[in-house]
Amino acid sequence: MIGSLSMANIMLTLGVILCPLLLIIIFVWFLGLAILEIRSKIIKYRLWKATPCPSCIYFVDCQELKCAVNPDRVLTKNAVDCQDFQPIVGARVHDYRIKNH
Repeated sequence: MIGSLSMANIMLTLGVILCPLLLIIIFVWFLGLAILEIRSKIIKYRLWKATPCPSCIYFVDCQELKCAVNPDRVLTKNAVDCQDFQPIVGARVHDYRIKNH
């Protein structure tokens, strides 16, 4: 009886110590994944804003074919100096070159 009682106390103590520790580890892991995903989205957004594609007459916001002229370069770094870029009339024209810091 004494051996099983002390074993129960040991198990209870381990549970009390390890459970919050495990929860903290899982929380930090999910937080890290969320930060990496947000960072990835920010990088993609900055790249997307740096390309002239959304203000080009050949750009179509369609998942199958975003650009009829250069479908392989649309919304990538290669589209920054697109030879076929023609701005939409009335759209704001920016300096689309990516600046190297």
